Amino acid sequence: MKIGTRKAVLLLHAFPLNKDMYTFQMEAFERENIPYVAVDYPGFGDNPPLLSDYSIEALTDYIVMSVNQLGIKELIVVGDSMGGYIMFEMWRKYKEYVKGYIFTATRAEADNEEAKKARYALIKRIQENGKDFLVDIMLDAQTSPATKKDERKMRTLRCIMEKATEEGIVRALRALAERKDNTELLSSIYVPTLVIAGKDDEKVTPPSVVKKIADGIDGAKFYEVSNSAHLPPFENPQEYNSIVIPFIKELFKEE
Repeated sequence: MKIGTRKAVLLLHAFPLNKDMYTFQMEAFERENIPYVAVDYPGFGDNPPLLSDYSIEALTDYIVMSVNQLGIKELIVVGDSMGGYIMFEMWRKYKEYVKGYIFTATRAEADNEEAKKARYALIKRIQENGKDFLVDIMLDAQTSPATKKDERKMRTLRCIMEKATEEGIVRALRALAERKDNTELLSSIYVPTLVIAGKDDEKVTPPSVVKKIADGIDGAKFYEVSNSAHLPPFENPQEYNSIVIPFIKELFKEE
């Protein structure tokens, strides 16, 4: 965390990772003197799980209240995957905080019935057999061929995912399965917006799916990051940062 002004970048991570997936962005923000806050969802990273289930709406309330306690009133929000779903809910309830959006490897649509069933099947399997199998599935599904060849990156991703608790994973899966459809919300978003897809994301959020967000938001700019799939900020941070940092710095000038 690096703060000190009323405006900051808020980093919202993918499932089942934590804020460490933004290590390369946090390092760059430090060099560029960009204030930021990176959060762990309950049950992920350093944050213990909640005692009960939650919705994306409740998680959004939790995050915004936490940020508000730091005295931050203006946010440029970066969200990968699950982080994007929180961004949509922020627009519904807390748009006065939002000064810019960077949607990454996410989608506007809710889960269809098949996807919901798959999430609940995962929950049952985790409850019966533990979480280890899920890490293997996610590592395969979320990474590009180039990332898979990078043993160091793959080890790091495994360590990040393994910090997730079984309780945190199960509650997040339920929240994801029951989230709202955000398609109709797109046309109401009026802040400067970037939409970024991993060029090699074939299994989770293909570029054609991610681009629908940019198509629905007036003035949004769409980019594909090479040698990355579902985790562009981690898989190809050089290219990702070259897109997002100039955008963020420009918004910080608008005081």
